[in-house]
Amino acid sequence: MKIPAYLFLFFLLVSASCRQQDYSRLLAVADSLMDARPDSAWQLLRGISPEALPTEGERMRHRLLTVEAECRNGQMPANDSLLLPLIGYFQRGGETFWEARAEYNRGCILYRAQRQFGQALDVFQQVKTLMEQCGNTWWLGRTYGRMAYIYHSQDMYPQADSLYRKAEQLAIQAGDTTLWLEALERRSVHLIAQGEEHYREAEKLLLKVCRLAEQMGLTKNQKNSMLTLSQLYSYMQDGTQALRYAQSAWSLETDTTGKYVSALLIGEAYYKLNSYDSATVWLENILAGKPALAVRSAACMRLADMAEEQGEPEKALYYQKKYQQVENEMHERSQTTEIRLTEQSQVHRQEQTQMQRLMLICLATIGVLVVCIVLLLGGRAWERKRRRRQMDALMKFWWQEHRALLCTETSAAEPEVRLLPLPVEAEERPVLDAESLLDRLRVTELYAKAMRILSHYKLYADYEEHFTVDDQNELLCLIDCFTDGFIARLKAKASLSENDLRFCGLHLLGLSIQHIAVLLEKDRSGVYKRQKRILRNCFYETGDKKFEEVLKSI
Repeated sequence: MKIPAYLFLFFLLVSASCRQQDYSRLLAVADSLMDARPDSAWQLLRGISPEALPTEGERMRHRLLTVEAECRNGQMPANDSLLLPLIGYFQRGGETFWEARAEYNRGCILYRAQRQFGQALDVFQQVKTLMEQCGNTWWLGRTYGRMAYIYHSQDMYPQADSLYRKAEQLAIQAGDTTLWLEALERRSVHLIAQGEEHYREAEKLLLKVCRLAEQMGLTKNQKNSMLTLSQLYSYMQDGTQALRYAQSAWSLETDTTGKYVSALLIGEAYYKLNSYDSATVWLENILAGKPALAVRSAACMRLADMAEEQGEPEKALYYQKKYQQVENEMHERSQTTEIRLTEQSQVHRQEQTQMQRLMLICLATIGVLVVCIVLLLGGRAWERKRRRRQMDALMKFWWQEHRALLCTETSAAEPEVRLLPLPVEAEERPVLDAESLLDRLRVTELYAKAMRILSHYKLYADYEEHFTVDDQNELLCLIDCFTDGFIARLKAKASLSENDLRFCGLHLLGLSIQHIAVLLEKDRSGVYKRQKRILRNCFYETGDKKFEEVLKSI
């Protein structure tokens, strides 16, 4: 949107009069001025200190707008390195529009400063995708225009024409008159490049652009269309029309650099009209100033042609030498630019190599740490398995050594009970021999498993095996077998449940309360509470005796 000069000055005065400037608002004003008055936007951005902006996002947008303003004012950066961190920041933050805008400016730098058309086209393709995602028609149309310009510069006219038409359609949708007129002008240039059969069609488009730009007060578009019309009429050998539009463009031009281009076209028009004196005046005025090398080269070439046609060989030779000097200077600058780009490319490759080396070092370090951790965990697992195998082997050896003796003692005890029966009323059974029972239990695989669980828990505070309900039931069977029915007598006397019987059986293994709690996978306080409950409900007549003493007295 075009903002009048007085409104812009009003913003400046208001911001200067405030004690604390609203830099965020000034940043928005600079953005709105970017298209219509890039020079004013640049000056405004230079007056904003990045440190005064409250958020990092605004500081990043300030840097992007500053680069864009520099590009629009002819201060094109040598490379796109300034924009790469901004693109990464906006991408990480999910700010699609600003990411696309940064990529757009990067594409402009690539094809205008570095002449890397293929890479610039790839960047603009990405910009097109991003602008379609965020639905910004205005910038999408600009992107199509830049892509079309690249295709046109590489003589790929069908692709360029298709993109120019898309840019024209988007400009109409967005209501962007400037972009619409620019697209029409570019299409006319595209038609001129295709040959004489398209000159009339290009003329109609340019006259339309010139008329609409004049009606809407778009001086820049009007001036550009007039310059293109002057060049077209020179191709059509219509010197009068070429001179008319070149003079009109010269009168509208306010920039000194632009006036040199208009003056060159005026001299060319006079040359077409065979007014060599007037043409010489305009072209020599160009050489007296400091125009661009391309404008200086064209002026020298045309002056040499006119001197030769007028029969002035010395003068023609002088301008030919001037022309050759300018061409050599252009070639040297081109080589300098290529050398600078090559150096930048080498620096970039060195940075990439260093980054890759750093990444490899980091990956190697991580790999070593992972291997160390794996070896440590594997060593601990192997040590646990080794101890378990040793304990299993020892328990197996003990079981084999004592199994014969155990079976003999058990079989000898059974006949003795059967051969000396006593009446039930008169039968007096001995008190449980806990030591003898414990000796027999220690040679069993079940006792070995209990010891393994306790040993592993002591070392690692974790379980590798569990003393299951089946193990506890097997323990009750062993105790019953080794004591001639102690568990049956206990159940008959106290009417204990299966869980309570298993709890009592664990106390006959000669273990501490802490060990019993580990085997049951319970807290030690829970074991104490359960002991008190059984004593209170089932053995209330025992008084203050401990739980193990009560069991051994049965």
